[in-house]
Amino acid sequence: MHKMNGWSKFLLGAVAGAAIVYTVKKYMCNRSLPEAFKLPFQFKQGQVPPKIKSIYPDRQTFAFKHDSPIWIEFDMPMNSASITKETVIIKSSASEEPVEGLLDSGSRIMMFRPYGDYPMDESGAEITITLLGSETGSGVIIDERGIALDGDNDGKAGGDFVYTYRIVR
Repeated sequence: MHKMNGWSKFLLGAVAGAAIVYTVKKYMCNRSLPEAFKLPFQFKQGQVPPKIKSIYPDRQTFAFKHDSPIWIEFDMPMNSASITKETVIIKSSASEEPVEGLLDSGSRIMMFRPYGDYPMDESGAEITITLLGSETGSGVIIDERGIALDGDNDGKAGGDFVYTYRIVR
């Protein structure tokens, strides 16, 4: 094996340095500085909209409880004045009218309790809960900052949250 003397090391270093300078000039100097250091991903602009964190009960528990309350937890404090019977719609597949009941909301939790059993036909029913995140003339659910619910979970404010339970006789 050949040992490198000082002169060989210097020459090798100069060639490597020239290659680095050439590469930097070719790929970075033809661009503006911000473009040269552009990150390969985008940061989200603006504020993050509120989302549904959890819903209770689970579908299996709900299936046999014909008058079960529904609790929905949000991931941030909500404007409880925006959570109304116009922005929270509970429907049964066995009835044209929304299900009547008590709607109560706090900062992060909303609860709906029907006044009686959910309307059912001979086999049961599908109970659908819709929380409006899109303006429909009835209003929209917003958080304390005034940002609309991200109901469709696309990362942007707006979109309705729809969840369906099945109850059986």
